[in-house]
This record gives sequence, C-alpha cells and structure tokens, in this order.
Amino acid sequence: MKKRFKSKKRVKIKFFVLPIIIMLIMSLFIYIEGHITLTLPSGKAINTLWRSGNEYSYDEVRNVFLSEEIYNYIKSNIFNSPINLLKNELKFSENEETVNSNEISFSYAEKQLPIVYIYSSHQGETYSTKYLENYNIVPDVLMASSMLKDKLENLNIPTLVEKANILSYMKENNLNHAGSYIASRHFLTKILNKFPNMKLYIDLHRDAVSHYVSTTNINGKECAKIMFVIGLEYDTYEKNLQIVTNLNNIILNKFPSLTRGILKKEGYGVNGVYNQDLDSRIILIEVGGNENNIEEINNTLELLAQVIGEYINEKE
Repeated sequence: MKKRFKSKKRVKIKFFVLPIIIMLIMSLFIYIEGHITLTLPSGKAINTLWRSGNEYSYDEVRNVFLSEEIYNYIKSNIFNSPINLLKNELKFSENEETVNSNEISFSYAEKQLPIVYIYSSHQGETYSTKYLENYNIVPDVLMASSMLKDKLENLNIPTLVEKANILSYMKENNLNHAGSYIASRHFLTKILNKFPNMKLYIDLHRDAVSHYVSTTNINGKECAKIMFVIGLEYDTYEKNLQIVTNLNNIILNKFPSLTRGILKKEGYGVNGVYNQDLDSRIILIEVGGNENNIEEINNTLELLAQVIGEYINEKE
C-alpha cells in the first residue's frame, strides 16, 4: 500500500495562514479598543447601551462594550448600584425567574414579588441627546423606567419594568398613536391578573414643553419637573386622583419646585381614561420634557424614588 503524503506546497500554505489570521484578529481588537474608549463628559449621566436606530428593546441588546473608563464613570457618577443596572437592563440574575409568553417578558425575584410596576404607553418618547450625540445613544422613557427601578430597589422596593415592545405590538395590530393605550392595556391587564397586590402601577411618560417649563434646581442640581395626569372620564377617577394627590403632597413637602401639579383631562381630543379605569392604583407620571437631558432625568428619578418610598411606607 502506498503511503499518502501531503504536498509541501499545502503544508507551506497552512503554515502562513494561521499567523495571518492571528494578526487580523489582533488588528481588529486594536481597532475596537481605539474606537470604543470614549472620552466622557465629566458629571454627565450616560447609559452605555448601544442602540440600533430608533427601535430598542432591553431583551435584544446586540453589543455592549464596557471599557474600564465607562465602568468607572458609571460607578462614580451615576447610579448607586451599577451591578443592578446591568442586571436589570442586560440580563437576569441567577436568582430570578423569567416569565415569558407570546407578548410579554419580564423578571422578578422568586422570594420577593414586585410591588411597583412601571410601563410606558408611549415607548417612543425620547429625551434630549445633549452630551450623547457622539455615542449613538438616545435616552428615552424605557431607559428612565429602568433607572427608576434601580433606585426603587436600592430602597428595598421590588419593582417590575415592562419588557414587552409595545411599539411592535401596535404595528402588528395596526394601531396608530392614539391606540397606544389600547396596546398598553393589553399588557397591563396581564400584570393586574398576575400581581393584583401591587402598591402602584406607573405609566411613565415625558412631556413636550420647553426646558424652562420642565426644569428646576434642587440642592444645586438641575432636575426635570414631574406632572401627574388623571383622566376624568370613568366612574372611579376620584380614587386614582386621591393617590396622585397624596404623592403630589409628599413632593410639595419635600421638593416643592419639583412638581408641576396634577393635570385633569376630559373632553374632546383627549383620552380621558388612560387605562386608570382598570384599577385605582394606576397612575400616569410625566417625568420631564423632550428638552431635558439624561442627567436631569436621573436627578429627578432619585427624588421620585424617595417620594414613592415614603408613600408606600405610609400605606403599610
């Protein structure tokens, strides 16, 4: 039997291919390192999640590069618990249960059920990109919801943030902007059935007003103002109104310039219900406006978490 030998030419080619591949990989890492190390504006809040256009889902984050500079920035300047931030926005921790259906996905601690639920009927509402223009990051109400969750949980208030893509649901069901509350009602009803004992169900929005109207200075920090919205076109609105009145009174006592008050809506051209007919604990909060930046939103959510915490403690 003849022995089979590989040609010298083939062996020689393979010998040179491997070093070339290694060099290409090293070059790629060098390129990424050189372009992903960011010079961040000192003292400006930033979320390092990379987005694809204007469509965004916390469950579909493609690539997140956390350089040491970015990590240290987050740790020292923005969030009390960057570990919780990553857990909430990028993955579920090992001691959490994931609940999935065809339309909804969320997480909660197995031994500590959530007592606050945060969702956004208008998931497409965004804030100013000031300080973030060069980073392909568009801060929005979803980001604000996750930030509020982190701050509430720092106060030992287990919180659930809606993970479902309401915008996709609207598109699939041919709903226009006016139908956004129909879409959010679909997901809200599921949560009401699964977690009927929550203290608050918060529909988080942002307003569309000038920076002058939506901003105040509290303890030397620029903060986005808060406004509560209550619909009057359902029979039990007085119960919902009482809850937001209590929350607003706490703000008036602690941070009086933070609130823009309570906006009561009814009549032609407005929704007038905002799904608040489903339960008296469903409230709508406008956090800042389209001209507020993420640092101002972050400062406000720190205060709002304290207000919600005081309200819940009073009820227990």
